Amino acid sequence: MNKTAMAAGVEPIRRFPAAEPVYRIPQTRPFCLVTGASRGLGQALAEECARLRMNLILVALPDTGLPDVSNNLGQTYGIDVVYREIDLIEPDSAEMLCRWVEEQRLAVNMLINNAGIGAHGPFSESKLERNRAMINLNISALVHLTQLFLPELKRQQRAYILNVASLAAFYAMPYKPVYAPTKSFVLNFSLALRAELAGTAVTVSALCPGGIMTNEQCRKLIAAQGFIGRISCHHPEEVARYALGQLLRNRAIIIPGLINKLARIMGTVVPLPLTQLFIRSRFTSAEAVKTAAAGYNNPTSLMEIHHE
Repeated sequence: MNKTAMAAGVEPIRRFPAAEPVYRIPQTRPFCLVTGASRGLGQALAEECARLRMNLILVALPDTGLPDVSNNLGQTYGIDVVYREIDLIEPDSAEMLCRWVEEQRLAVNMLINNAGIGAHGPFSESKLERNRAMINLNISALVHLTQLFLPELKRQQRAYILNVASLAAFYAMPYKPVYAPTKSFVLNFSLALRAELAGTAVTVSALCPGGIMTNEQCRKLIAAQGFIGRISCHHPEEVARYALGQLLRNRAIIIPGLINKLARIMGTVVPLPLTQLFIRSRFTSAEAVKTAAAGYNNPTSLMEIHHE
């Protein structure tokens, strides 16, 4: 059991089997680029790629432990790992990253757009700076990176793009009025680009997980949602292994966990007002409101709410 999860009093009730890898990395061993790779889901995705013997380009914010993560993965799995500390919210950061990769002469055959910001709480009490940063990172940076690296991906014999969306992408969620729409964009962008690239070497998939215990704020929110939160959440390592297995099997939409798959189906048959009433009840409990006040409105650095 994850020690941090035990401390928060949260542990997923259900688990799901990990898909076995079906794709062997070519002898040329190109690189997989992972954003938001220093912690949480991004770190778990990087480690799963390393387990599959992929060379790695890891990207994350400065001062988040990325050098240590990179060195550890390289030594543990015997792969080549390079890293770049950069804030993808900043203008021209995507261009700077792409130019740096080109200067290093690194071939890229997998792009994992994982970096993102999550928050919840009343929109009227949210901070303009955070909403702008959420849109810039969750949408703009993802689109820019995808467009910049697409020519390189097309040059590979086989290439993959994994965009991390969320189960929230399927709903118009009260108390997540900015976050959920950004993830809806990621989902629809991924599906549109996948159709556009049909017949090429590049496959595009969208990962739509439920709650992931990636940091203290996420764990507190999951705990505040009680039983529903517990049966729909997972550890980052579980999600990463399942996601990579499904990506390499060419799945368009990847939803980890049976409960989350059922939730997506229910969202298509239950009337929207009832769905929103249920969602609203999850975020208006006394504990959830307390958690929102501590996280959504606290004027701390944006670094602390990078959730992937």
